[in-house]
Amino acid sequence: MEDKDHQIVFVYGTLKKGQPNEHIMSNPETGKHKYIGPAETVDKFPLFVASKYNIPFMLTEKGTGFRIHGELYEVDNLKMIALDLLEGYPEFYIRNKFPVEKENGEIIEAWIYQLPWIYQLRELDPRLNETKTTIIAKYFDGHGGRFYVRHENCGKNDDLF
Repeated sequence: MEDKDHQIVFVYGTLKKGQPNEHIMSNPETGKHKYIGPAETVDKFPLFVASKYNIPFMLTEKGTGFRIHGELYEVDNLKMIALDLLEGYPEFYIRNKFPVEKENGEIIEAWIYQLPWIYQLRELDPRLNETKTTIIAKYFDGHGGRFYVRHENCGKNDDLF
């Protein structure tokens, strides 16, 4: 499946089917994609939904949190560029390869976008420990009664909290 022209990507938030940024995945002008199916991470990670923008982000702290539920896609290089732009890679999110388990039990490696610096900020910013920040295993729009606000409307990184 994966080769120099195609990558496997695991999405857990707003890029999933029925979510606010699905159009970026499904738009043929941003490249080709093929839906592989539902999957979840083999390892546990913290998945936060934070801020007034209801932004989901998976942290890099492997072994903490939950196995994250999401979707697998095969994408071409053009689509990968579009995803990198949406996620602010590499300045905001980073991406790493991790094993994910498909619905049939098969384990494959996939790119996953993660927020690398948030745990350091938790020590400095108590807002991350307030009730508006939640660790979850599965993201859906409107989590906790809040609805996702498009990234274009997020003025600065501090707005995330």
